[in-house]
Amino acid sequence: MFKIKPRLRSKPRERYLFTSRHKKNRQKKFTLFWVLVSGVLSILVLELVTRIFIDITGQRAQFTEQQPDVTIEDTYQLQFVSQESLTEDPEPVGLKAKRALSVGYQLLGSQSSPYWQINQQGFRDSEPISVTKPPGEIRIFILGSSTAFGYGSGSNEAAIAEVLEARLAQRLQQQKTSPQAYKPDILPADPTARATALKKPAKLKPANYRVINAAVPGYTSGNQLAQLALEVTKYQPDLIVVLNGYEDLMLSGQETATQIPQPQEYLDNAPSYMVALLNRWLEPIQGKSYVVQILQNSILEPADPTQETLIVGTKTGQKLAAITPQDPTELQRRIDRYFANHQQIVNLAKGANAKVILATQPEITGRNPSKLTPTEGEIVTQLGRKYIKAIKDNYPRFVGANNYVAKLYPQQVKSLNLYNLSDKYPSPSFTDAVHLTEPANAMVAEQLYYAIASFNHLQLVPKEAPKPKKIEEKVDG
Repeated sequence: MFKIKPRLRSKPRERYLFTSRHKKNRQKKFTLFWVLVSGVLSILVLELVTRIFIDITGQRAQFTEQQPDVTIEDTYQLQFVSQESLTEDPEPVGLKAKRALSVGYQLLGSQSSPYWQINQQGFRDSEPISVTKPPGEIRIFILGSSTAFGYGSGSNEAAIAEVLEARLAQRLQQQKTSPQAYKPDILPADPTARATALKKPAKLKPANYRVINAAVPGYTSGNQLAQLALEVTKYQPDLIVVLNGYEDLMLSGQETATQIPQPQEYLDNAPSYMVALLNRWLEPIQGKSYVVQILQNSILEPADPTQETLIVGTKTGQKLAAITPQDPTELQRRIDRYFANHQQIVNLAKGANAKVILATQPEITGRNPSKLTPTEGEIVTQLGRKYIKAIKDNYPRFVGANNYVAKLYPQQVKSLNLYNLSDKYPSPSFTDAVHLTEPANAMVAEQLYYAIASFNHLQLVPKEAPKPKKIEEKVDG
């Protein structure tokens, strides 16, 4: 019998199989390389053909124009840069903000633009503020949203806070140069002169009045309450000005405060988000490629959902009307939340030995229609009747809530209604439904100034004139 021996693979065969496998891998890499090269060449050819076509049709000028500069409105948009945010950008144009569980979100410190400066503590101020209050300094903090922040102002100096600070400094100077216009340091003994002196305004205590703009665009009373408790009280405020109302009217009664957009909101609008993401990727070469410019101007035009602003005054009238309270129950929820938050703000301020001004911020429907400029009239027309009726019917209820808080704490709180603008306001006063021109900012500051000057604890109390000594008559013995 023959034994069949198993055949062994020869070494040459093994080398052949190994070589064959190696060749296949090389072929795949080579093919992939040529696909990439072909893609790049196709794009370059397309760009070249496009440029030739544009030159032939005489449209080259519109493609070679310098890209428009960043607008002032762009610099005031919130840009969230926290890791969780879908709008993360290493160098965002607008106000950089980050998620903060305690207050919803907060501005990053030490940032600036040609129109605003944010100090190290995240306040709109060019100078830092120390936790330890220097002797002789009276600190006034302004809490609020975009109106209080000074949305659209050309500089920090044109926003309400710094105009108010300058006005207080002016008052102290007036007291030095024209002391006769104010109550004297010592009341005269003569009854008639004393009565005349008491009719004059009291002098403010000489001090360094510093007004800190702690407002954050998009904030409602819930955010401001948390901000006061966790961020502001440690700076030893003497007075808290809360300028708000509009955002609370617009915030759903189911929400406790404004939060930054959640990822799910963008996933619900995936196509628009993908278009926006592609736009962002192409942005660095937009000015260098005609093809990219054509794509962005035609196919990639849809708005970026990640840039949906939290600044409610900048939305269209239709959107604003849609988020106003639709029934009395929902309106009451929003008012109750506002009232409760302001009560807690007052109690916190009281614990910090600070007084409070609750000011209902201006809104365009509160102005006499006959005083509107053509530009303001166009704004009102675009807002629409539904929006106008909702604001006029509901916003005064927030004024009433502030008045009631002031009634409960008469020694602690002053209520200031800025919704119904007086005829003293300049024209124009509004740039949209709720944001103010710089002259209107100055008028708000002036009204806050008068409210501040009326607080007894900030006034000098005149001393009574010393009583004349009795002259004892000598009696001869």
